[in-house]
Amino acid sequence: MTYRQTAPTDSIWAAGCVVAKLSKKGNPRYLLVHRPRYDDWSLPKGKLDRRETFLEGALRETEEETGIRAKKPKLVGTVGYITKVGNPKIVRWWLAAPGGGSFKRNREVDQIAWLSRTKAHKRLAYRNDRAVLDRAHDMMKNRSAGTIHLVRHALAGTRKPTDPDDSRRRLDKKGKKQRTAIERELMAHPVTRIGSSNFTRCMETVAPFAKTLGIPVEPEAALIEGSHPERLVSLINELRQEAAVLCSHGDVITNFIGHLAAEGVPLDGPLEPEKGSIWHLRTIKGRVVSGTYLSP
Repeated sequence: MTYRQTAPTDSIWAAGCVVAKLSKKGNPRYLLVHRPRYDDWSLPKGKLDRRETFLEGALRETEEETGIRAKKPKLVGTVGYITKVGNPKIVRWWLAAPGGGSFKRNREVDQIAWLSRTKAHKRLAYRNDRAVLDRAHDMMKNRSAGTIHLVRHALAGTRKPTDPDDSRRRLDKKGKKQRTAIERELMAHPVTRIGSSNFTRCMETVAPFAKTLGIPVEPEAALIEGSHPERLVSLINELRQEAAVLCSHGDVITNFIGHLAAEGVPLDGPLEPEKGSIWHLRTIKGRVVSGTYLSP
């Protein structure tokens, strides 16, 4: 799987690092920065220079803001939000260890702090940063931790019994509004992969979101209508350690959630998802260990 390594010109692109170290008791501590211009606490990040890759930008910005060189980076994922002027801003994040250096006050940052996950979560000013921290903390505590955002495609009119090929049915007006809501919800979570059924209504649900993040949509046979839930089990097992968005159909998701319920997985939501809904699933070693449902 490949995706953009340098910034496109149609949106604002940035990169940053969640720098983490272990305390003497073995508990993670995370590096936060205070920006006097905004009077806020955030994770170190910044806009990319021209022709700079995301990882290069993340390492450079971290050192420029904190004086600390980040090493051993591991991809956390990509998040995004809409700025006050309406432009999408996309940030790609890495989890990294401190590799030397020391902080000196500069024009961007006047303070830094090493905090536990709980204290950092309370101090961070933005929802996206908190979501990135949660994902990084999961990675610190368990290397095999992953996340699956299982989306049922948005509304696409009514199935026609006379149409022999229902795979080409497109989103309707209400479905396009749902798609916008889905995109805004998912942009607040780190994402590393995007997969979808190849049916038009599924691809149309996630394709604009994928384009915004610069991540390609990968057609997955396990997500096609009528697919057996064991195929989805196998796909999620292959996506261990990933933060993936998967878009599928009602029958596939219903059967899969039923399979999880039968295994005793803690689930907060209905067995039959509505169109435009999302199951946020946490995985360990490629197996779902908990799930929370978000209505359309």
